[in-house]
Amino acid sequence: MLKKVICTLISLSILVSSLASCSGSKSSDSDKPDDNYSNFYEIYVRSFSDSNGDGIGDLQGLISKMDYLHAREGEDDSMSLGIDAVWLMPIFTSPSEHKYDVTNYMEIDPTYGTMQDFDQMLKEFHERGIRVILDMVVNHTSIEHPWFKQAVEALNSGVESKYIDYYNFTQEPELDEEGEIDEGYRPVEGNEEGYYYEGRFSVDMPDLNLKNPEVISELKDILKFWIDKGIDGYRLDACTSYFTGNLNKSVEFLKFVVDYCKSINPDFYLVGEVWSDSYIISRYYKSGIDSLFNFDCSFVGPYGGLLNNVTQDKNGSMLSKRLENWNITMRNMNINAIDAPFLSNHDTVRSATYIEDSSDRKLAASLYMMLPGNCFIYYGEEIGMTEGWINDSEKRLPIMWSVDENGMDIVPPKGSKHVGSPYYGVYEQLEQPDSLLNHYKKLINIKNKNPEIQRAQVVSSCDIDSYNVSAYTCAYNNSSVMVLHNLAASPRVVDLKSAGYERYSEIGGFAVADDYVEYEERRAYIDDLEYETPEVRANAVPMVYVDGKLTLPPKTTVILRCSDKVNSTFVTTTTVPYVSPSDLVTPSDLVTPTDLVTSTDLYS
Repeated sequence: MLKKVICTLISLSILVSSLASCSGSKSSDSDKPDDNYSNFYEIYVRSFSDSNGDGIGDLQGLISKMDYLHAREGEDDSMSLGIDAVWLMPIFTSPSEHKYDVTNYMEIDPTYGTMQDFDQMLKEFHERGIRVILDMVVNHTSIEHPWFKQAVEALNSGVESKYIDYYNFTQEPELDEEGEIDEGYRPVEGNEEGYYYEGRFSVDMPDLNLKNPEVISELKDILKFWIDKGIDGYRLDACTSYFTGNLNKSVEFLKFVVDYCKSINPDFYLVGEVWSDSYIISRYYKSGIDSLFNFDCSFVGPYGGLLNNVTQDKNGSMLSKRLENWNITMRNMNINAIDAPFLSNHDTVRSATYIEDSSDRKLAASLYMMLPGNCFIYYGEEIGMTEGWINDSEKRLPIMWSVDENGMDIVPPKGSKHVGSPYYGVYEQLEQPDSLLNHYKKLINIKNKNPEIQRAQVVSSCDIDSYNVSAYTCAYNNSSVMVLHNLAASPRVVDLKSAGYERYSEIGGFAVADDYVEYEERRAYIDDLEYETPEVRANAVPMVYVDGKLTLPPKTTVILRCSDKVNSTFVTTTTVPYVSPSDLVTPSDLVTPTDLVTSTDLYS
């Protein structure tokens, strides 16, 4: 029986280090470095909180829920998720619900509020230590944008206008493989001369001509406007579509955006959407951008999503090797790159939709929240919201604050047929020690106390003889931690001493994903803790650490801190091959950080 060999009991309130103590102590929240590493939370304002009773979420509603995201310093944070950065989906004037078709980049959409509301919101966020990045869509505008309307009017009347060259109009649209007009080109309404415009995403979203110096000048004014307002970064939409089919030109334009924003604020943070596999994503890091979303991690990866696959097939060793390889590849493209893993976002179904087991949902959260870089939590993911698979509206449903009749004060977006509600809402889960929400809170706390995880300059997979255990080390500022995940539904023993990792001897944190409903040994052990509080009983985990051998309970994540200083300097190399989806990329494909794209005079 496992109960008979227990040497160490660890709970949320009791963290006991075993064997030798480490030279470095765990960091507190106040010790966190002031840099561009953050725990992000993506918010669709329309579906978050309504302040005026019209059934549409707004900025004042968001302000009213800020304590859930992060309490003010010195205030009770027991009811807070603990994030320190938010990504707001588009909030600019737009005729649509999703607002990715902008009509005025320098105004707040009136359904969300006013510029005064925005200023108040930004101030409130910053007072809580929360950074704010805005969704910036520069690939296209709305068909209702004044630029496009004036361009079409001029084109149809045969008069000259500078706005015609703001978009990609042509009488010779591209053809597809079958010789038909490519679906990315749309006929200009009312035009008798056979003109089309490029609109890759929809008929309502005409693509901008990003070769036009006047468009570049307009975009500079827009980018600078919000930076001067005091925002902390941009999420850049649709980077692969800047010049569709031309990776080099798209990377060149991305470099212009990065360089321009950082010329105004060197600490400005930029994360880009390159919806592709890691081979293509790595190339966009040549732009010098801080982060690119790691689509291979999410459900929509080329193989159905790395983290989902690992959660289901329990191949922990593969995960740690892929992680090491990706960090080498990414850092060779840009030595300052920050990975941006996620499970789901506004374009995909939330992870709870396809991960049905409650303990596996926690396990998937543990896997991606313990990855180096900036993790992005999609609102509602932390409470296990589910949704339909039909359209984008169903992926952007209102968050469930409570399961009572007043728990969702927002009318679901048009076209949604499935109201994705968990068994318990935010407020109920905050009161349940073993809830998915409290699991996310625990993971964020672990990351804050172990900055090596998020900020690792060097990530190395560990040669642990166990298929089900993912083990890797994260080195930062000459300090190192080991992250261990037991993905199996039964205990696994890791011989750290034989593998050469006996220096990793202090417990830096742990998170239990398994609900232990039928785990008799643990249940029997916890029965002996009748004198303890419900919180301790719910989170207690038996863990064995004897003579360098660590017994990991089922579906458990453990952080071990190293007792010695380590070399945490990443050395650029072209000798480590990158494992692409086809496993065919050669070492010569890797480049050093100095081999970056050079902007043309157009973007200077």
